[in-house]
Amino acid sequence: MSVMTRVHCEFDDWDFAPQFTDGACPLCGWQPEGFEANPPLSQRIDWFTIMLAVVVVASILMGILVLRAYARA
Repeated sequence: MSVMTRVHCEFDDWDFAPQFTDGACPLCGWQPEGFEANPPLSQRIDWFTIMLAVVVVASILMGILVLRAYARA
């Protein structure tokens, strides 16, 4: 199945896009045959943790720069 496929669940008469629901019907959990829910790496990464680390490193570097500037003045 292509990425933009919509499927119809027979059990609850519901149309859904399996790529947004991890391959299963959001109401009953039915999974269509032949669809694998493998999101790309950019969707699986926890971006909050990465950005938190970037902010911490930037803050430490700015603190070092301020201390060096203060020591030279």
